[in-house]
Amino acid sequence: MSAVASSPVRTAEKPWAFTGHELIRGGITAWFVFMVLLICGETVHLAMLYPSSALESAPERLLGLLFFLMMIALVAGVVSAFVVPFGIVIMLPIALALRRVRSVGVHLAVYALLGAAIGGGYLVAFRGGRPLDPVMPWDYVVVVPAASAALAIPLAWWWTARRALRIDAGLITPGPRHPDPDAAYEDRVTAADHAEAPRES
Repeated sequence: MSAVASSPVRTAEKPWAFTGHELIRGGITAWFVFMVLLICGETVHLAMLYPSSALESAPERLLGLLFFLMMIALVAGVVSAFVVPFGIVIMLPIALALRRVRSVGVHLAVYALLGAAIGGGYLVAFRGGRPLDPVMPWDYVVVVPAASAALAIPLAWWWTARRALRIDAGLITPGPRHPDPDAAYEDRVTAADHAEAPRES
């Protein structure tokens, strides 16, 4: 059985196989976790740079910081949304390779390394190839997204895997999937053909 089958694929031999739907859900979850961590991290960072006393003396700074935070969230959200499909493609062979591995720790370690690689690559790209140089206060604008990406991937895997196992155990019921309009149309055509057949005979 494949990790991209349309039905549950977890067996005794492949306890960590996932469906294509679950892989996509994992990618979306990673994006959501990344955004939450990013916004929270940047909010804390800006709050440390500008204490409340400084904002009280210059209220216009608060509006500027809120606008800056919104721009960070907007740009990061759009860019990361474009990256998610490529991330799912990268995750597919990893998921296939690990579907027989029972240890949760191994899975978390692999996805943590993947997250660290993505976060590290981001730091290298945006810090001019000097990711280990001393971090200045404003550098956290770059450090926070890198850390968020590094944490989002293993956290998303854990949440997605936990949800999939709870569904298998019957503890939760997955919501209905959106109907396929093409399949619905074909069903209507088939039903109409069957209805017409007795009349013709």
